[in-house]
Amino acid sequence: MRVLFAVADGGGNIPPQLAVARALRARGAEVEFIGHAAVRRKVEADGFPFESFRTGRQMEATTQRPLLALTADFARTAMDRAIGRDVVAAAQRLQTDVVVVDMLFPAAITEVAAHRQTVVFVHCFYRAAQDLAAGPMGRLLWVRGIDPLAAERSGALQIVSARADLDPMLGAPDVRHVGVVWQGAPVASTPQRVPRILVSLSTCAFAGQRQMLQNIVDALAPLAVEAIVTAGPGIDTTGLRLPDNTSIHAWLDHDEVLATTSLVVGHGGHGTSMRALSFGVPLVIMPANALIDQKRVGAVIQQHGAGLLLRKHSRPARIRAAIDTVLTDPAYRESAGRLGDRIRERDGAQVAADAISELAGAQT
Repeated sequence: MRVLFAVADGGGNIPPQLAVARALRARGAEVEFIGHAAVRRKVEADGFPFESFRTGRQMEATTQRPLLALTADFARTAMDRAIGRDVVAAAQRLQTDVVVVDMLFPAAITEVAAHRQTVVFVHCFYRAAQDLAAGPMGRLLWVRGIDPLAAERSGALQIVSARADLDPMLGAPDVRHVGVVWQGAPVASTPQRVPRILVSLSTCAFAGQRQMLQNIVDALAPLAVEAIVTAGPGIDTTGLRLPDNTSIHAWLDHDEVLATTSLVVGHGGHGTSMRALSFGVPLVIMPANALIDQKRVGAVIQQHGAGLLLRKHSRPARIRAAIDTVLTDPAYRESAGRLGDRIRERDGAQVAADAISELAGAQT
């Protein structure tokens, strides 16, 4: 079986697709990637062949720019039909059996599905795709003659790397929820005597993140906690005021921290949030980008009693109060623990690999 993944440089979309690719490779599949050039390092680090799109626009998620400029870049990527032609050409050249197309390429999905057996990879709640279709981005796509939910009408298998019991999707679209794709091997966390707090604000660059981070560490300053900040490539940390109880890192394996963490303060990215919950760790969510799924993720976590949702520009006193509430009220950790137990029942990567293998087998 030969599988080609077509991926965008969108930050949290990459780890779950790499995890599924590894699961397929372990079953003997030949797996290759095509995508934005900025993704090359991550893909090749996992030992997969990679080629960049030959046409269309490139995109780098870690480039700092205003929200409107970032949105425009995503819109141009979503509308780029040349990506579809590139993917089809690569699939024909490689004699691919199945093409896995990132949900961030709606213009490419119909093109690819017309020529190859296609899987659409949804790396968040399916409700996020529905929200996108109903919002400004969706209207812009319609104006350009592109159906933002083309995958529902293309005959492609849509894999959603989320739990159906958490996804607030509308109606009953024909999608397959495979569950949360693990990053590493989650275990129930063991809180320390001095509470450990992980602060993570996305690998993508969103306007205002630096001030968000400063407000968070200012909130943490008077608390008797150990705070660990992973800044990622999107935030310039030069000159940040750090209290004595806070350390900052460009990158850390979150598994090593989450196993002893009491709370995560995050941006509401589906991957980071579900990774925290997979360890049974509650969250305080501050969406960095209100135009994508982060607020929706925070709302779901709050509705399930596993954390609190704040505004992006919340002041330190408000953030401190939320942190104190989640740390001192055991109900939040109990709710996060129940969700963690359910997430650890199955690795979504293995379920997704089953579905892709089944699809490929049905064509032989």
